[in-house]
Amino acid sequence: MTSKNIASNNAADTDMEKRIGWAMFRHMLGNAAIPLLGSGAGSLLVAGAFFWRDRQTIAIPWLVVVYATIVIRIYLTRWFRGFVAVHGFSERAGNWYALSVGLSGIAWGFGALLLNNAPDVICAELTITAIQAMVMGGAITLGAVMPAFFAFSIPAILPMVGVLASSGEATQMVLAGYSLIFFVLVSLVARNFNRSLRRALRLKFENEALVDLLTERARELALRANTDGLTGLGNRLWFDQILESEWARLKRSGAPLSVILLDVDHFKLFNDTYGHVAGDACLKQIAQVMKEVCRSTSEFVARYGGEEFIVLLPEVHAEAMCGVAERIRTRIADLEIPHETSQTAHHITASLGAVTVQCGGSTTSADAVALADEQLYRAKALGRNRVEHLAWGARDTPA
Repeated sequence: MTSKNIASNNAADTDMEKRIGWAMFRHMLGNAAIPLLGSGAGSLLVAGAFFWRDRQTIAIPWLVVVYATIVIRIYLTRWFRGFVAVHGFSERAGNWYALSVGLSGIAWGFGALLLNNAPDVICAELTITAIQAMVMGGAITLGAVMPAFFAFSIPAILPMVGVLASSGEATQMVLAGYSLIFFVLVSLVARNFNRSLRRALRLKFENEALVDLLTERARELALRANTDGLTGLGNRLWFDQILESEWARLKRSGAPLSVILLDVDHFKLFNDTYGHVAGDACLKQIAQVMKEVCRSTSEFVARYGGEEFIVLLPEVHAEAMCGVAERIRTRIADLEIPHETSQTAHHITASLGAVTVQCGGSTTSADAVALADEQLYRAKALGRNRVEHLAWGARDTPA
């Protein structure tokens, strides 16, 4: 593998990691309301128990701190969403937002102070359970971004562990040890969730990239199947499909459809005299002229075979069609590609047969091409380097 390929693969991996990082952060941001609601409900439950035991003096300040952090977190979440909408995702700003989750962790860490003033076992156990529940919930709601999980869980649970361990009571010390084990296990759950989500996102993005690649390859194959390799124009297969589609569309309204068939005069002599390389270059120049004349998105140009080209002009009347055909003929002559063996001129010329038909009645799309072909042979019979045209009604029947 070359150094260029290695650099390309490294850049692709970096882009993938950035995309995964932003998706994981978006997952956390999308779940921001859940921990905030849990924090509000859990703190009310704990504070309510202390109110019931007449411990308002400690419960009210803590409740105010918790709700203040909820308000700040709501503001920061809205600000970050607006920032991303304007400036796009920034890893630095994302990290700062993740660390701001620590405000809620600190607020719940202050809840450990309630343990020192718990009036009974029920209030103490309710406080411990609420703090552990918040940490456990964070494994899922914050686990997509591990810095955010640790920013919340460490300041939320360690103060409680410290208070329990410093009490000197055997039961409290056991609870402190249990809380540490609980924190380790929940951290492992958060890590596994993080890895699973990362793997799922990687597979999702890789599958999307594969689908995009296959779609692009299919589009390229379809384009190659419908494109003439030499001139870049549509090929006969593509033209026949477009003709049938446009005919079916225009038949419903009886609108006109014009077809111009072009043949390069004495092209076999040109090839025999100047060689096939010069012949290919000549056809490319003629194709370019036809592209430039037929610029409208509703005009279809194709190489019909050999030195023949064809133009489809939906909803174009005879007068406008003749103008297009004459411009093509003139522009080809103006190329002044030398053709000393031509019996028409000393440069490349073209004969064109053009027909306008009213779609409907007994006339078919094949009739339109056949009539254009008849006019082309008429142009050749009358001396070449000219346009012959015909207007054909829907009720007429080709001979």
